[in-house]
Amino acid sequence: MRTLALATLANTVGTGLWLAGGALYLTRDVGLSPTSVGAGLTVAGLVGLTASVPLGGLADRWDPRTLRAALQVCQAFAAAAYLLVDSLAMFLVVAVPEALLSAGNLAVRAALVAAVGGPTGRVHAFATLRAVANLGTTAGTALAGIALAVDTHRAYQVLVVGNVATYLLSAALLLRVPRQAARAGGARRAAGSIRRGGPLRDGRFLAVSGTSAVLGTHLTVLTLVVPLWTVGQAGAPPPVVSAVLLVNTVLTVLLAVRLSGGAETAAPAARKLRRAGLVLASATPLYAATAGLPVLPAVGVLLVATAVWTVGDLWHASAGAGLAYDLAPPHAIGAYQGADGLVAGLAQALGRGLLTLLVLGGGAVGWLVLGALFAAVGLTAPALARRAVASRPAPTGEPAAAGQPVAPVQQHGGMTDQRNITIRPGGPDDAPTVLRLLDSATAWLVERGRTDQWGTTPASADPRRIDQAAAWAGAGGLHLAEIDGTVVGALVVGAATEYVPPPTEPELYVNLLVTDRAYAGRGVGARLLAHAAELARDRGVGLLRVDCFRSPDRALVRFYEGCGFTATDPFTVERPGRAPWPGQVLARRVG
Repeated sequence: MRTLALATLANTVGTGLWLAGGALYLTRDVGLSPTSVGAGLTVAGLVGLTASVPLGGLADRWDPRTLRAALQVCQAFAAAAYLLVDSLAMFLVVAVPEALLSAGNLAVRAALVAAVGGPTGRVHAFATLRAVANLGTTAGTALAGIALAVDTHRAYQVLVVGNVATYLLSAALLLRVPRQAARAGGARRAAGSIRRGGPLRDGRFLAVSGTSAVLGTHLTVLTLVVPLWTVGQAGAPPPVVSAVLLVNTVLTVLLAVRLSGGAETAAPAARKLRRAGLVLASATPLYAATAGLPVLPAVGVLLVATAVWTVGDLWHASAGAGLAYDLAPPHAIGAYQGADGLVAGLAQALGRGLLTLLVLGGGAVGWLVLGALFAAVGLTAPALARRAVASRPAPTGEPAAAGQPVAPVQQHGGMTDQRNITIRPGGPDDAPTVLRLLDSATAWLVERGRTDQWGTTPASADPRRIDQAAAWAGAGGLHLAEIDGTVVGALVVGAATEYVPPPTEPELYVNLLVTDRAYAGRGVGARLLAHAAELARDRGVGLLRVDCFRSPDRALVRFYEGCGFTATDPFTVERPGRAPWPGQVLARRVG
């Protein structure tokens, strides 16, 4: 993660250089008119959005680290090509490919963050990198000020070369990040979904993404509308604009990570998005009030309003990331991040004109209308997210092993093809793999409100679970199911646990059964249980037992009964300070 942060820092220093100096280089040094530059960048930006989904989908099939590094090298060449611009036509020839690479690379970056952070850490990683990006952009903007102060042809050339250098440095740092393998089966399924429309035909995902995109126009408000309002309607001197933006930058660096928690899965992320909309709405009357105040009080209220706005901004960022990640199929995270970026980009493009007209044309009333819009949009987020979650394919059962980490498993029966599932023995090096599967299962269970089954703490953050996974991996009873080389499930067999009735004959006991919900319907759980039966036969024992959570609907009990087990002994595990844990032992004769 540290190397990825350094790569982000290098990249965003270049971003700051170009944001601050690019337009002036094109107008003052190259000689293009401001209107031409503005129109060219708008056209290039809109065309560039078309690369988001295809390149995001590519990150689902290839290593996103290598792909992002390659794209940044291409961006370095595109940035260097600005040195050749001497006309509007040449400007468009350079700007359009550069915009395509930039928009596509944002989707690839999101896929890389998801791969590095994992299901339980990707939103935290996203927030960390955002704080780093703010530092880098600020540093780049300050460095650009040197070139702008010198204001010579050579100074502008140095600015362009500096931007090129940051792309190359970032690419080199990215290659030090461990390779991130594509999801097994992702190449075929992601390619097929893109050909059929993929995320662009997932209406419920797009509805949630659209909600986030509307609230995401807060960036346009802060960087375009607020500066114009500050100098115009509020009557503050221009340097106050810098102070306003500095408040946002400082608070983002200080609070981005702290305010990112609780958005790892769709339901809590949607509630956070609702909260973000309400907080952003609460800041609009403060901005509106500055038009009728003397300069000094107006400046104070502007800074307070911006502080409130930044909290809403940060809540929106983590909530939007959590929703875009969790609502995406695990094999198509990159393509779905591309679609999310496409919707956000369109909202930003439309928002520049509409928000300027609404607020600067409507005055205080315009601010209040904007606040009402943000509040209303935020309030719709939880319902839209619930619809999106309900539309996703979900496993038909859940976990196994009382008191053990558990994960969704697939219902036995039906037309599942288990021939491409291979099973290999596990070892001590596979403990992180088990924790990864358990973390994903925890997130899935928490999202569905089943915290009574396994709590809310990820296995990778629980010292007891970490020790347990290491013990499983080192005891010789771990077996891993793979599809196309990717681990999609884990089985642990050994002796019965202390909280179930002891066996009356030699037996083999299933201590853990956990599968990846991305492979629901593939028969992974049933295949692992069949392997457990084979192990029992090889050891010359005739009894295979397992225990599971005994929910009121008996979903897990029914799953095991479908796999040939018979319910035998119900039991209850007392847990001090918490509700008792109801379990069920099941047995299967093997011979």
